[in-house]
Amino acid sequence: MSALVIQLAIIFLPGIIWASLDAKYASRKELNQFRLILNAFLFGLATYGVLFILYAFCGEPFDLGPGAFQGTDLTLKGISDEVGTGVALSVVLAIIWIYASTYKLMTRFLQGIGATKQYGDEDVWDYTLNSPVPNVEFVSFRDFDKEIIYSGYVSAFSDTEKLRELVLRDAAVYDFSGSLLYEMPMIYISRKPDDLHLEFPYQGKSP
Repeated sequence: MSALVIQLAIIFLPGIIWASLDAKYASRKELNQFRLILNAFLFGLATYGVLFILYAFCGEPFDLGPGAFQGTDLTLKGISDEVGTGVALSVVLAIIWIYASTYKLMTRFLQGIGATKQYGDEDVWDYTLNSPVPNVEFVSFRDFDKEIIYSGYVSAFSDTEKLRELVLRDAAVYDFSGSLLYEMPMIYISRKPDDLHLEFPYQGKSP
């Protein structure tokens, strides 16, 4: 087996783990095969970059360098620790990446210093319901056709090309006059994107 093949395999191993978690939990758009491969390669390089810094900080030798792939007797014996640690590190980095992506930490930082007013690639639905402020934790969905209002705490939400879904906990249903119709521990709501009206009745001051 050539050194190039082993190099690529080692780079892609943690990258594939990171890219898979990113595609499932962080990416707002469906990624094509080329983008997935590119992400796996870049995430793999980033993992080993962070790993190299950690090894240097701890004063440990980092054997996963160009010299590890020289010679005809090419094995993973000398670099197995780095590869195993890299795989574990990729999971940690993926979780940090997902957290930063979900809460748009970079976007919020740039907004905080006045560098941009753009909220990100996703639509306002994702941006609003992913916001950490308490204002968006409790919502009221107003159904104008049936003239009823679903109120409750957002437990889960998602959107597809055809539907937007919302799960409310500790929910209550009212008519338009404000009379309570019934209460329910959980309510699932599914509507088309152009037929959705959410209200945020929380009156507290947002941080």
